Amino acid sequence: MSSPRWAFVFLISAQLLWAGNFIVGRAISTEISPLTLSYWRWTIALICLLPFTVPALIKDWHLYRPVIGKMVVLGLLSVASFNTLLYYGLQTTPATNAALFNSMIPVIIIAISFLVFRERIRPLQILGIVISFCGVLTLLVRGNPQNLVGLSLNSGDFFILGAVLSWSLYSALMRWKPVGVSPFSFILLNVLIGEVVLTVLYMPGWIDAAPLEFTQNNLLAVFYAGIPVSIIAFLCWNEGVKHVGASLAGQFIHLLPIFAATLAIFLLGEQPEYYHGAGALLIGFGVWLSVRKSRRAKLIEPI
Repeated sequence: MSSPRWAFVFLISAQLLWAGNFIVGRAISTEISPLTLSYWRWTIALICLLPFTVPALIKDWHLYRPVIGKMVVLGLLSVASFNTLLYYGLQTTPATNAALFNSMIPVIIIAISFLVFRERIRPLQILGIVISFCGVLTLLVRGNPQNLVGLSLNSGDFFILGAVLSWSLYSALMRWKPVGVSPFSFILLNVLIGEVVLTVLYMPGWIDAAPLEFTQNNLLAVFYAGIPVSIIAFLCWNEGVKHVGASLAGQFIHLLPIFAATLAIFLLGEQPEYYHGAGALLIGFGVWLSVRKSRRAKLIEPI
């Protein structure tokens, strides 16, 4: 099989594994607290990463040292915040909705880049952002415009939107990443920073985070989130991008909400509603308008 074809397999596998993270977070939401799942997920990932990535971090440390404060911000937004907020949201928000909210990230990155870094934004991108926002609004009101009056979001929606904003800001700030560093040293540094924060929150019990109960389902969930989602998907993604380039690989990101919604229907018994389709179409069309002529591909894998 040629390298490009293998690359497609790697890219599809990465999206499927990341989609599974939404399913696991939702399925296990009544058995493991979100902070507990996030803490143990990254603990396992860190243990597995250390033997193979420490040399890369040591080699690149002279590049990180001058910008270590910025690296701390990136670690907080990615490892510490994104998945923890996602798991909190999945306690009350269906995995299908969460995945569709997640697909808003590309247009939010454009908006943040304009507001924070004054990057030029085209009229077509503005239209795309507005259309995508209409898609999110469709999901929030469950397809009924009358629900706009006295709109009351469930707490899970707030957490999911917080996760989306956290990852979008992280993606926009990726320009802080030093040029020339290894992707393996970068992910290790992010995980180390995030794990320190999660440990500070988890160990004293400041936040409701019950100790992990060693049941079969809990251990499988932590293992899946810690290794296939955090490590294997990352390796698949990087291998795919290496062979086909960032622009083509970026198109595969849109498979994540499709995979997540499909898995939620078959594994969690979630019922698809007409507003899911309407919201997905609006968000998808808005994203397409916003990024279709972009010369700079912002591909940030959801670790």
